[in-house]
Amino acid sequence: MQVKVKEIANIQFGYYGQPSKDGTISYLQAKHFNEFGQFIGDNDTFLKEDSKAIGSLLQDGDVLFVAKGFRFFATLYKEEFGKAIASSIFFILRPNKTRVIPAYLVSVLNLPKNILHFQQSGAGSSIPSIRKNELADFTFNLLSLEQQQNVVQLQELHLKDMRLTENLINEKQKLFQTTISKIIK
Repeated sequence: MQVKVKEIANIQFGYYGQPSKDGTISYLQAKHFNEFGQFIGDNDTFLKEDSKAIGSLLQDGDVLFVAKGFRFFATLYKEEFGKAIASSIFFILRPNKTRVIPAYLVSVLNLPKNILHFQQSGAGSSIPSIRKNELADFTFNLLSLEQQQNVVQLQELHLKDMRLTENLINEKQKLFQTTISKIIK
């Protein structure tokens, strides 16, 4: 069944705040995510707690979509990341979990053909950006919840494989450097 994002999720803008090193709430920016859109955990920007900031806290299962700049991607916020607020570079999609699994929505938005669609939509300015209504009107195929779960499991296996491959490359690099160092020594 074809649906628009606005039919299955509420969309809001990220929070515009002045980050500091001594705040207590993580202030998520695009630099906190790797090339696969996964949170890397090296957060160096924070916000101080106040009533406005507290109202913008992310909820488990929120989908963050980078809508400004040269790297569009979607990612899933998980409670385990700790208290966090998404910066204004993001749109925050709060999916209706009775209709769509948040991780499935992330998979759909990150498909290369869909990223290309958003890049073309955001073209024409010095810093590409996507308007809220362009994201809201984006249409995709909503599978059954069971099929969505299968897609999510496949995505999780793929990401695990990518992490293992990355670790293997790092270990091979260390081995190579150690070997070269011993030879040159």
